[in-house]
Amino acid sequence: MNEGFRAEGLLLMMKRISLDLSAQMEQRLKCKNMTGVQVYFLVYILRHHPEGTYLTELCREVGVSKATLSALIKKMREKDYLYFLEEPGDIRRKKVLPTAKLIAEGSGFLQKADCMEAEICSVLDEEEQRKLWDLEKKLIGQFAAMEESEKDRQEVYNREKSITAVEAV
Repeated sequence: MNEGFRAEGLLLMMKRISLDLSAQMEQRLKCKNMTGVQVYFLVYILRHHPEGTYLTELCREVGVSKATLSALIKKMREKDYLYFLEEPGDIRRKKVLPTAKLIAEGSGFLQKADCMEAEICSVLDEEEQRKLWDLEKKLIGQFAAMEESEKDRQEVYNREKSITAVEAV
C-alpha cells in the first residue's frame, strides 16, 4: 500500500512539474503573437537544426505526433519563422528550415530560453542534473515499451476479430 502511494505521488509530481514548466514557458518566453511553447520550439530548431531537418526526424526527437508537430509548424510558417524546402527526388519529403526572420530574432529567443533554463536548473548541481537526465531517459524508455506492448495487443485483437469475422461468413 505504501509503495503504491509513493508511485502515485511520483506520477502526480511529474505531472505538476510538466504543468509548471509549461506555465514558466508561457510567462517567460511568450512574445508578440506567439505562445511560450511556440517560442521554445523555435529555440529548439535554432539550437539543433539551424540548417534544417525533416518532420519525421523532429517527431522522433521531440516526442510528439506528426499531426501535432504539423499544426505547430503550420502556425510558425504563417508567422514567417519557418519554411519548407521540397526534396527534388520526393515531393512528399520536405525539409523544415528557419527563415531570415527567425535568424534575425533568434538571439533574443535564445537569450530568454537560456535565462529560464538556468533559473529552473539552478537548484540542481551537475551530478543531480545528470542523474535526473538518466532517470528521465529510463522513464521515456518504459513509456515507449508500454506503447509498443499496447500496439502488439491491438494487432492481436484486430487479427482475432478478422478471423472471427471470416469464420462467421
